[in-house]
Amino acid sequence: MSKEYEPQTVAALTKMVNKSLPLWGMSDQAQAKLINLSENATFSASDPKTGQEIIIRVQRNDYSTKDAIRSELAWVKALYDSHTISTAKPVPLVNGEYVATTKTDAGEERMVVAFEKLNGKEPTLELAGLDHWFEVVGEISAKMHNQARSWKRPSWFTRRVWDYDGIIGEHAYWGDWHQGVGLSEDDKKVVGKTLDVVKPILDEYGINDENFGVIHSDCRATNLLVDGDQLHVIDFDDMGFGWYLFDFAAAISFMDQAVDAPKLAKAWVKGYEKVNKLSAYEKSLLPTFSILRRIELMTWCASHSEVPFAAKEGANVTRDTVRLCNEYLAGTYLK
Repeated sequence: MSKEYEPQTVAALTKMVNKSLPLWGMSDQAQAKLINLSENATFSASDPKTGQEIIIRVQRNDYSTKDAIRSELAWVKALYDSHTISTAKPVPLVNGEYVATTKTDAGEERMVVAFEKLNGKEPTLELAGLDHWFEVVGEISAKMHNQARSWKRPSWFTRRVWDYDGIIGEHAYWGDWHQGVGLSEDDKKVVGKTLDVVKPILDEYGINDENFGVIHSDCRATNLLVDGDQLHVIDFDDMGFGWYLFDFAAAISFMDQAVDAPKLAKAWVKGYEKVNKLSAYEKSLLPTFSILRRIELMTWCASHSEVPFAAKEGANVTRDTVRLCNEYLAGTYLK
């Protein structure tokens, strides 16, 4: 198990963040509290003296370089400034920079960034009209893709490449899928057979300027906020270069096992096509991208076993992933 977020580490990070609040011009009355542990540790900070509220993200060790984080923020700012989507604007430090390097009392360095705090709630399967919000996500995704195609990236721009190798291959960022929590030998055969089908399909689709570019890559429910009639997109920490259709797979993450999953998939496509048309061939690829993403998330649970969700649900995610792989092989997945 990783020691990234053991209790003593979380306590040290919480203390570090609270000591760092003046970096954003917050007063000595300001306080920060942990709100989420996932890839990174996220805190909400408020200052009763000034009324300022921000979200602070403490980066996981050895996950992103400073230039990669700067690149992420550059795209978020470009999307915000162009009114392409509604998202949380990065908050600069008092020195004008956006990425700070801070230390715990033990001397451990962490990079931290801040964003404006947005209102809203995560859309869930229980939310009335969820298919409507999936349609909105599809439309938003298409708008982001169009912006990414025309955006002139900074010369120092650098991000991960979410191709087959980076997602699930030998150099996958989130580890070896064979290590899935509770994955039996029979299960490995099912997943392996699935990937034997997936890989040639993606090889045939290929990578070119029209189908592959800068994507959010994690536009799932936990990174969306329903705020009245508006939908905010947050958490671009996993943004990088990938297939544009992979954003569909990310959107339906963990909802692909629901009875309404085919309905949600159709809603996403409907929204996307308000901006960009998809060919019948591209639509036929959506289950393939989705099952690839599903196997990736199973792998994430294994390599991030200290994260509360992964610790609690890792075995269930593996079980459901194997079931969905069988559906994919039978031609019934998302149909």
